[in-house]
Amino acid sequence: MSQNPEPQQHDPSAADTPIPEASSADASASQTRASTTAGRRTHPLTPLITGWKIIAGIAAVIFAQNISQLMREVTVMRVLVALGLLVLAVVVGVALSALSWWFTRYEITEDGVTLRRGMISTSQRFAPREKIESVSVERPFLARLVGLAKVRVEIVGGSESHLDIEYVSSADAEQIRRTILQVAHGTQGAPAPTEQTVADGAEATPGADGEHDTAGAAQSAVAGDRVRAILHDGVTDGELIAQIPTARVIHSMLRDLSLLIGVGVAVIIGIGVVVGVILSDGWSFAALLAVVPALIAGPQQAFKRLEAGWGFVSRDTERGLRMRRGLLSTRTDNVAPGRIQELSLKRPVLWRGPGWTTATVELAGTEDDDQNGAESILPVGTQEELGRTLSHLMAPLGTDDDLATLEHLLTARARDIHGLRAAHPVHWIARRFTVVVPLPEAVVVRQGILERRIVVVPRERIQTVELEDGPLHRRFDSATISISVAGTTTELPLLPRQDAARLYAELSHDAATRRRYRDQAHWPKPLARTAAAGMTDAAVPEPDPATERHS
Repeated sequence: MSQNPEPQQHDPSAADTPIPEASSADASASQTRASTTAGRRTHPLTPLITGWKIIAGIAAVIFAQNISQLMREVTVMRVLVALGLLVLAVVVGVALSALSWWFTRYEITEDGVTLRRGMISTSQRFAPREKIESVSVERPFLARLVGLAKVRVEIVGGSESHLDIEYVSSADAEQIRRTILQVAHGTQGAPAPTEQTVADGAEATPGADGEHDTAGAAQSAVAGDRVRAILHDGVTDGELIAQIPTARVIHSMLRDLSLLIGVGVAVIIGIGVVVGVILSDGWSFAALLAVVPALIAGPQQAFKRLEAGWGFVSRDTERGLRMRRGLLSTRTDNVAPGRIQELSLKRPVLWRGPGWTTATVELAGTEDDDQNGAESILPVGTQEELGRTLSHLMAPLGTDDDLATLEHLLTARARDIHGLRAAHPVHWIARRFTVVVPLPEAVVVRQGILERRIVVVPRERIQTVELEDGPLHRRFDSATISISVAGTTTELPLLPRQDAARLYAELSHDAATRRRYRDQAHWPKPLARTAAAGMTDAAVPEPDPATERHS
C-alpha cells in the first residue's frame, strides 16, 4: 500500500515551518533540521473547555455536600447571590485557563514531540520519535460541540506514559496525527490530493455528451463521502475490517446476562436508597437530589457499553488498524502490528447462537481501562470480522489453522479440549472449567462457565515467568505459573507439578530468546483465514500423552 500523506494545514495564529520536498541532498539535510511544527499554541477556545471542567468539578463537590441544606434554605436573594458567585467563578476559571493556555506550546520536530507548560514554574515533556507507539484523536462531548479534538501521543513506558495536545480543531488534529506518525516512522512523502482537490478536479474536468450528468454524479459521490467522513470522523480510508451496526450493539447488550444483572442490581439498590431516604427524612425534592447518583448508576453502566460500540469502524491503513467509536464523545485510535502483548476473547452464553465475540488486547505503552479505549479492538464482532481483525494484528500461533483453533477453544466444552488442567480432585471447579493449552507460538488459558473467555499470550512477548510452589501446592501435587507481559499478569493455575516444571522451563527459555517480532512484515506467516466451520479437535495440537493428565 502506497503512503500518501495529506498536505499540512497551517495555523494562522502561530508560526509554522512546513516540510519541504526533498529534491537534493542539501534539501534533505535542511529538512531533517527543520521542525514540522514550531512552537504552536492550541486552539483559542481551549480555555473555555478546560475552564468549564474546573468549574463543573468545584460546583459538583459543593452541591453534592450541601444540597439538602441549600434546598431547605432557598430564597430569591440567595439564588441571585449564588448565580453571581457562579458567574464570577466561571470568569475566574476561564481567565486562569486562558493564562495557562497562553504559556502552553507544542512542537513537532524530526526528533519527536515536545509540550511546554507553565508561566512561573515551567515544565517540558518530550516524546522521542523512537518511543512513540501510537497517536489517537479523542473528541470529548463539549469539545466536539465546538469542533475541537485532543491528540494523545502514546509513549513506551509505565503509567501516565502519554502526552496530550488539547485542544485543536478536528481537521488540525487529523493532520497532527499523520505528521507525528510520519516522524515516528521516519517517512515523509509528497502530499496526496484531498477530497476538496478531487471535487474541484471533477467539477473542472471537461467532458463530452452528458457532461452535466457526470459532474452531478461526481458531486453527489463527493457529498456522500463527506457525510460518511463526518459520521465516522474521517475514518474512511483503507480496507474495511469491521463496521458494527447499532442494532447489533443494542441486541448484544440485551443478550449479555452480566450486563443485565449489573444494571438490575444497580436499579434495585437505587430504588432501595430512595425508599430508605423517604422513610427516614420524608418526601422532599432535596432528598431525591441527594440520591440521584444511585439512580443513574445502572443507566450509566448501560450507556458506557452502548457508547463503546456505537459507530465502531476499523480499517487497515498504512499505519496499522485504525478504529473509531463513540456516541457523544468520539475517539479514533491506531494499533500497529506487533504492539499486541496479550489477546483476550470473550463470548457470553447468549452470544453463542450468532457467534459474536468481544476482543480486547494489552498494548505496549498504553494503560487504558476504559471499555471505550484503544484496547477494545472489537466490541461485538462476527467470526469473519474477528478473523480479519486478528489477521492484521496478531502474530501466528503456530497451528495449521489459527483462527479455527481459537474458535474451537471458545466453543468446545473444557473437558473436550486437550491441554493441562488441575490434577487433584479437590480442585474440581478448576478441573472442569479451566484448561491451559500450550501452542507452538503462544500459551492459551480457557476459563469460564457461562461466559467463556480465552487469554492468548504470545511466547515471544513474555517478560517474566514465576513458578509458585508452596506447601499447599506440594500437598496437592500442583504448582501455579504466573506470566508477566507489558504490566499485566496471567496465571496458569494449579497445574500438575511435573507439567508445570516442564512448561516453566519452556517459557523461561522463550522469555530469554523470542523477542524477535517487531512488525507484520517480519512474521513468518499471517494468521490463517480458513473459516471456522467444520473444524475438529485436530485444530488444537495434542500435547505429549506422557505429560498430560485428563480430568
